[in-house]
Amino acid sequence: MRMKSVPVVSMVLLGLIVLTGIFASVIAPYNPDTQNLAIALQHPSAQHLFGTDDLGRDTASRVVYGIRPLGVVAIVGVALGAAFGVLVGLVAGSTRSWGESVLMRLADIMLSIPPIVLAVLLALLFGAGEESAIIAIALVLWPQFARVARADTVSVLASEFCDLARVAGLSRLTLIRRHVVMNITNNLVVLGTLSFGTAVLVSSALSFLGLGTEPPQPDWGNMLAEGTQYPTAWWMLVFPGAALTIAVLSLNSIGDWLRDVADPTAKSRAAADDMDLLVQPDGALVATSTRS
Repeated sequence: MRMKSVPVVSMVLLGLIVLTGIFASVIAPYNPDTQNLAIALQHPSAQHLFGTDDLGRDTASRVVYGIRPLGVVAIVGVALGAAFGVLVGLVAGSTRSWGESVLMRLADIMLSIPPIVLAVLLALLFGAGEESAIIAIALVLWPQFARVARADTVSVLASEFCDLARVAGLSRLTLIRRHVVMNITNNLVVLGTLSFGTAVLVSSALSFLGLGTEPPQPDWGNMLAEGTQYPTAWWMLVFPGAALTIAVLSLNSIGDWLRDVADPTAKSRAAADDMDLLVQPDGALVATSTRS
């Protein structure tokens, strides 16, 4: 089995989404907040490609502008969660004291709760708004980064080159800064990419429930919530839902590819998965490929 090929389609789609959000004011055909009740719930047409909502606002423009709050919440939430989680993981992996057990058990407890459920509970605690959504996403994601950072830190510190560095007189802090951080970056980058998909879903779910980005500011989540009130206006659900699906699938596809690239043993494990062991009459084991 070969390593996954570069997900060109996913990269292109994600790049287009990012560029669309950055240049939303240029790309959007209308002001997303302009209301015109005379054309409310209008079907998709040449004038309004994605139709209009219940207040006559252009759905295409709102989908385009909805990228911005979703992207900001996801990026800031992942960044905060990653920063806190990596710090906890480095401390836990390098001290190996009772504090490590406390921190890791807390991470395990949070990981045992479904991300959406935990995010909703946290958002209810902090109140509605983008700030609350960012905090909720950060608190949902930090345990994953902490576990990965802790495991990689322990592995690196147990290596021979770290033993030589200690003999050379490097302090624990210098050892972590020069050697540990550099060697755990790959896995953290992969996890960060995969976490963006989770962050986008969580942010949209919070907005859908009225706990994230608040109307009238467009967000794919609150647009889906508005669309559920008008079942016959299918375009109010289809277009923001399709945009959300494409974004999450693209992020996950890129994350999976980065994980394969960052894992030097991926090829050998994949090859091993394609092999079967046969017992010969003389008792010898012979590996045979299962590939056709």
